[in-house]
Amino acid sequence: MQISEYLWVPLATWAIAQSVKFFIAVFRGQYTPSLLFSSGGMPSVHSATVSSLATVALIIGGPENPLFGITGVVAAIVMYDSLGVRRSAGEQARMLNHLIDDLMQSGAIKTHKKYGHLREILGHRPLEVVIGATLGVLLAAAFNASTVLDRLPWLVVRPNATAMLIELILALFLMAVGILTWVLARRPQGRLASYRPFASHMAISSLVTALVLGFCLLVQRQQIEGWQTWFVLLVALMGFVFWHLGLWYRLLVDGALRTPVETKTSARREKWLSAAGKRRQKASK
Repeated sequence: MQISEYLWVPLATWAIAQSVKFFIAVFRGQYTPSLLFSSGGMPSVHSATVSSLATVALIIGGPENPLFGITGVVAAIVMYDSLGVRRSAGEQARMLNHLIDDLMQSGAIKTHKKYGHLREILGHRPLEVVIGATLGVLLAAAFNASTVLDRLPWLVVRPNATAMLIELILALFLMAVGILTWVLARRPQGRLASYRPFASHMAISSLVTALVLGFCLLVQRQQIEGWQTWFVLLVALMGFVFWHLGLWYRLLVDGALRTPVETKTSARREKWLSAAGKRRQKASK
């Protein structure tokens, strides 16, 4: 008995997205096995699952397929719910937990057992939804690679001269951006001083992507079989996009990749005050 692609592809996408979320949490130092089955977090598993279902309907039946319209609307509703209702419920749970903790510390609550800890991670931030939806589309396309190549034969075709020129311009632009960002990130003062780790990562990723695009351009010029296609170029660009989305997520959501300038300034101030106090004590003696 053959299982429908409308069933096994979303299920496989769900399992992969849940595993990705778990390993991301482990990488961040949060070993939580319950993340393998829970909602919320990075990436949005709901968005990945429904977007993979809509992508399967698009690949099999095309844009005129009624199932694509149905699954596309369902996917939009689920992702909107992740951003709206479920995220608001998680924020309310966080505020209630803080309120109950404050009341417990003040002694206003006598029976602590009546108030359990509410789960705070329910919805998703926009970046988590975008990455989840993109992951679902890519996995569904990978699982149906033969059908995708039949519908999009240009993926295995060598880019034309215009596309190669644009590729060269993009590689030079990314190299210039990477060098400029690296130079600005090395300056001890300036607007990028507090974002030095983030700017360094951005510079390195831009330079690496420029080198990858240069490699793609070289193999296209040399017409090396298997490497001169649009598919290889799109994979390189998608890697660049995903890497940068991850950097922005770590900066905006996790608060990482940022130099605590205020903390360093206060530490220097405390050190200066301590030294000044010692000098005053010596002078008084």
